[in-house]
Amino acid sequence: MAGLARGGSRFPLLARACPPIAGLLLAALLLALARRPLRAFDTYFHLRFGAEFLDGWSIAHPGQLSSASSAAWVPTQWLPQVVLARLDEAYGRPALVLAFAVLVVGFVCATYLLLRRHAGPGLAVALSAVVVLGCLPSLSLRPQVLSYLFLVAVLAGWDRARTSGRPPWLLIPLGWLWATCHGMWIIGVAACLLLAVLVVAERRPQRARALALLAVPAGMLLAALVTPVGPRLLTAVLQVNARADYFAEWSAPELVSLGAAPVTALAALAVLLLARRADVRPYDLGLLAMGGAFAVYSGRTLPLAVVTLATLVAAELARRRDRPAVSRPELAVVLALAAAVVAIAPAQTVVDDPADRVRPFAARLDALPAGSRVLTDWPTGGILLWLTPRLDVPLHGYGDVYTDAELRRYADLDHLAPGWDHTLARLAPRVALLPDDAPLAYALQHVGWSVEQRTDELVLLAPPAG
Repeated sequence: MAGLARGGSRFPLLARACPPIAGLLLAALLLALARRPLRAFDTYFHLRFGAEFLDGWSIAHPGQLSSASSAAWVPTQWLPQVVLARLDEAYGRPALVLAFAVLVVGFVCATYLLLRRHAGPGLAVALSAVVVLGCLPSLSLRPQVLSYLFLVAVLAGWDRARTSGRPPWLLIPLGWLWATCHGMWIIGVAACLLLAVLVVAERRPQRARALALLAVPAGMLLAALVTPVGPRLLTAVLQVNARADYFAEWSAPELVSLGAAPVTALAALAVLLLARRADVRPYDLGLLAMGGAFAVYSGRTLPLAVVTLATLVAAELARRRDRPAVSRPELAVVLALAAAVVAIAPAQTVVDDPADRVRPFAARLDALPAGSRVLTDWPTGGILLWLTPRLDVPLHGYGDVYTDAELRRYADLDHLAPGWDHTLARLAPRVALLPDDAPLAYALQHVGWSVEQRTDELVLLAPPAG
């Protein structure tokens, strides 16, 4: 990195040109990403749940979409679900594309400005690109992206508190908002508590100031518990580990893989940079520990690890250099690029829409009587929840609404484990729409189900007559 600094002094024009060029490339990456807001099937069941809340479901005590699920579930994402459903109802798909562009661009701009507190424009934009690449598998129109943005706010708040000693009181109302938007709000409270303790340990303020700093995470927790859902939000947190066996996102990630390469590289670089120092401070070690915990906990928290570790790496790489504040021209460039991405995004053609593989079956599904039960896998069921709300879709991937016993039965059905036929008989589906290469699709044909329609990806099956 020292060589780069010397190179920048030899070629000042190149040093000035590199950050805006890198910013343009990052904006182009975000534009390409904005064409894929619906690539995760989860978007569709979020739209359906939002529509149900708009249609009369109680936030405190919501209903069920199928008799095949019976858990007394707690809504943890109701606010963005309602907003997305309202946008789709009023303006259609372009509004969803615009919402996704605003969400992702806001996350990336916030990350850049956080990194700029420690590093120059070139390093900040480079690490922002690494963050985008690390988060890429998780960036779609889903409420969890708000958790990534809110973590940036938590890191920025305590970064300022570390230097100023002033409590970041704005994190308390953020705790309320986070608890209405996504279930990872509890991770935000835990991160806030850890950083508060580290700031107190590092600054050693007087007792009153220390208590004020520690009051922030306590306030975040209390604010979360006074949302319309209330203290029942805590019970939802306890159910996450039980669902990890059935949903890959909540399982421990494989860190030696292409998708996890950015977080693995950042973690290794952070360790090497800290190992070279003789004066490592508690806050730095805390960021490393927090990023490492996010990295090994689950696939869903990998983006949190990328953001946390990138913040630490930025500070370490730029520790002995001047850190010029964000100038007005620089801020203008950032805002201009952000506005350009947001403005252009809705005019692009949407690609990677998982609903496209289900739409060829629309005519046959529409011909079924209302309330007909359709057996699917998780992704297809999530899409059908939105496309065919008049049908009964027992499997749709929104794990909160199922009891552990139900999740186990449906996992056994998918894997053809002993007892799968009893679960099939209990569901008594009128048709099945499954991946053509799924073991369950083959087994159904083997026991007499007939093929009604087939595409390259899915097959529609009907049970034997009588």
